Amino acid sequence: MSDSHTTSETDPKSDDEYTSLAIEGELPLKAVGIENLKEANPKHMPPHRYIHPWFARRPTPAARLAILGSVMEEGTSADELLSLMQIGPDGLEENISEYVQERKTTEGQRDGTLGEWYGYPRPFTQSPTEDELADLHTSLRETWDGELPTVLDATAGGGVIPFESIRYDLPTIANELNPVPSVILKVMLEYAPEVGSLEDELYKWRDQIQKKASKELDDLYPTKRDGREVLASACTYHIQCESCAGTVPLMPKWWLHKRSAGEGVAIKPHYENGDVSYECIELTENSTTDFDPSEGTVSRSDVECPHCGVITEYEETRELLKNGEFEYQIYGVKYDDPRGGSGYRAGDDLDQQALRRAEERIESDFELLTFLSEKVEVSSRITDPATYGMEEWRDIFNPRQLVSHYEYCNAFRECAEDIREEYDTREAEAILTILTISASKMIDRNSRMSPWDTGRGYPANMFMSHNYSFRRVFCDNNLVSETMGYEDTSRKVIDCYEQLVEMAAGRDAAEVYCGDAADLTSKVGEGSVQAAVVDPPYYDSVMYAQLADGFYVLQKAYLSDVHPEFFTSELTNKSDEAVANTSRFEGLEGEKSKKQLAKEDYEEKMAEIFSELYETLEPGGVLTIMFTHKETDAWDTLSMSLIEAGFTITATHPITSEMPNRVVMRGSQSADSTILLTGRKPLHEKEDTGGATLWDDVKSETRSEAKEAARELLDSGLSLTKTDTIIAAFGPTLRVFADNYPVVDKKGEEVPPRDALSAARDAVAEVLAERYLDTKGFDDLDGLTRWYVLSWLIYETDTMPYDEARQLGIGVGVNIDDVKRDTKIWGKNSGDVQLKTHSNRVQDIVRVENGEDVSSRKYPVNPTDERFSHGIDAVHSAIHVYETKGPEAAWEWLSDRGLKNDERFRTTVTALLEVLPQEHETAETLRDILSGRTGEYLDIDISNINLNVRGEDDEDNQAALNEFE
Repeated sequence: MSDSHTTSETDPKSDDEYTSLAIEGELPLKAVGIENLKEANPKHMPPHRYIHPWFARRPTPAARLAILGSVMEEGTSADELLSLMQIGPDGLEENISEYVQERKTTEGQRDGTLGEWYGYPRPFTQSPTEDELADLHTSLRETWDGELPTVLDATAGGGVIPFESIRYDLPTIANELNPVPSVILKVMLEYAPEVGSLEDELYKWRDQIQKKASKELDDLYPTKRDGREVLASACTYHIQCESCAGTVPLMPKWWLHKRSAGEGVAIKPHYENGDVSYECIELTENSTTDFDPSEGTVSRSDVECPHCGVITEYEETRELLKNGEFEYQIYGVKYDDPRGGSGYRAGDDLDQQALRRAEERIESDFELLTFLSEKVEVSSRITDPATYGMEEWRDIFNPRQLVSHYEYCNAFRECAEDIREEYDTREAEAILTILTISASKMIDRNSRMSPWDTGRGYPANMFMSHNYSFRRVFCDNNLVSETMGYEDTSRKVIDCYEQLVEMAAGRDAAEVYCGDAADLTSKVGEGSVQAAVVDPPYYDSVMYAQLADGFYVLQKAYLSDVHPEFFTSELTNKSDEAVANTSRFEGLEGEKSKKQLAKEDYEEKMAEIFSELYETLEPGGVLTIMFTHKETDAWDTLSMSLIEAGFTITATHPITSEMPNRVVMRGSQSADSTILLTGRKPLHEKEDTGGATLWDDVKSETRSEAKEAARELLDSGLSLTKTDTIIAAFGPTLRVFADNYPVVDKKGEEVPPRDALSAARDAVAEVLAERYLDTKGFDDLDGLTRWYVLSWLIYETDTMPYDEARQLGIGVGVNIDDVKRDTKIWGKNSGDVQLKTHSNRVQDIVRVENGEDVSSRKYPVNPTDERFSHGIDAVHSAIHVYETKGPEAAWEWLSDRGLKNDERFRTTVTALLEVLPQEHETAETLRDILSGRTGEYLDIDISNINLNVRGEDDEDNQAALNEFE
């Protein structure tokens, strides 16, 4: 079978139907997925991803495939596509996909760079040659009636899609609502191809700004030794203990640079007479100190006073911070010394005096008092800084940080007029914008939200996760320093810009708009676009506007007269943003919850965007959506918006696009794969037949299509997780639903797409069970037990997103909300579902037998019962008895209840052993029971299980396991 997966239309087309496109046929998904993962290496990021922070950028190979697939004719070979995408070594014209896969398979054998091993550079570093472009354009003109197709990205964000479009020299239009990424788009899509290299000019004015700012800031970063330079300071907060009035630092750990488990540089606190002082120490394997840097004053958000031991609870601490009842404290400093390299020292009075000087400067300077004074408008969903007293954006900085950002802004303003006088309007605009990006980027590692990275011993990024998390420990960068300040940041930004210039050399600039994607026709024209390729907002995954405000207010201070059209409002536009933001509906709840109101608002906005895209496309035009989300609500909204806009869904493809379990998205609704979902605008308006299709007639076809898609995906060799396999099967499901729309139930009520998606999820779960569970009789188990086993099978962990767990339950006939209280089979963990084990559910058998009162509400499973409603209850009880009363008692307990030969019990045990991690406590005990440690063996066919048992002679039952036959 091919390494492609598609659900494209295969019925013969009449003469007046549109030409099928490459994306509606087979695609080289494996090779592209491999390139996506190679690009995800943070050490080798494309310049457009590094030039300034933004959220949810897609990899270059995925974007290229979406663009080329959406404009090239079906029948384009995989080799032609890959070659145009700059994948594969020079001279290789056939079987490129197989070559890339072979290189990936043997990648562990390499001893050089990835480029050397694969035989070609990463695709993002390479643009197509002039000959390749000429051939491509000739082919495209034949497909699109003599013209090159215009590519539109209506929600352009960080600009990956439109930038790749201009690299293929296609007419390109980019639109973005938010001004922060719009500034990035200006740089990437207009200045890079149109203005070109500005390296000398940028460094000239960068140096001028540095010189002016450093004069005002030198006294804020003092050192005791001549020649040393402060690079960055590790900061925390001091509060006062209400019990003893002692000074309490808010420190979870005392490491500054942790090199290994017990080695590295740490700060040792000394407590005396209610005060605290700090000492920098080096810990090695041979250190004899009893000081443990891992034991700070903060544990589980509560703070223990080091003087008297009294606990200040989290809520009290937060109130102290909110009310300003704290002091900033520099407890550690990273420095550079030309005579001895970089090192660390403890914070001392010299540093505190510098902080006080910064405070005095703020109080005496009116402009500083009003600098970045815009009010913070961030919801608690992404951690509201105002909760900790940061009510204005200036408050996310300590005094020294605020003064530093202010002085660089002042220096920029002083240089701006000279820049305008020396260069033409376009060049001056480009220079000022790129220099602003350098200043804006500095916020990322220089705010109260920027954590200190103890693993590397220097500042980390503010947006390590997509929120404004409060940091008890944060970094204060010396922006004047050459190594970690403005010079270094601007050098990297300038390098990125020059790389973008090289990549876009000889290409036409794109049209860039900053506005609502639901209002595009007036700008680009009705029916003027051939291909729309978009990476839309993902429901409630990222609150883009709220996260962008911190950057926006600083950029506005720099660029309000350079790009006045971008900075017309106090903060970013949140009312027109297409995200499911519950905070916008606080206090408006009535018959509908704020979550439902947010969902409906997102649905309405997405429907308006897709309807607008429909209007901008010419008849026969194509819309390809890059969607990286796994929540059913998001897919429900997406599909309904497409259908109601009038699109015909013609293809879906899953591509591996993200590093699995990437830190920033753990616990989020983002999948590890991107789904390319393609629709076409019909050549002729669809006739309204007025009829509807019964859901019962559609459901069986939906399940059949989903199962077929799942089996093809599992056989394709694509690197998809089980959850992504389910998501990838949504495509053909939606195709069936759209073809039969509208769909109604027996009562005539309209059925939403989410019902079809639920049916698909259930169908794919069955395929996964067939493929990975050899257990006979699994389908005969009760719904709760099947849900528990399938949850472990699909997610391979005890924690999963609530919506997915609920949908999986619906598929097996279980409402997980209804069973939660009575069974305690799951609980909530940060909004997710966490599966429970026997220790959370089963009553203590010894206490029950002694007649003691045991809470059946807290522990609903009684192990003394003779019969159990659910197979999982019987297994959990057996494990409890084994662990509590021993092997012989467990065997007797099994015998008394006839469970030794009970088919449901045996099936449940076998299924659990197939899905649980080997080191899981439940799996370990079940292996003991099966191995005969109860004295006899259960009558269970275990030939399909790699069963290991503990060594008989190991007293603590922790010996190595030997295979049991």
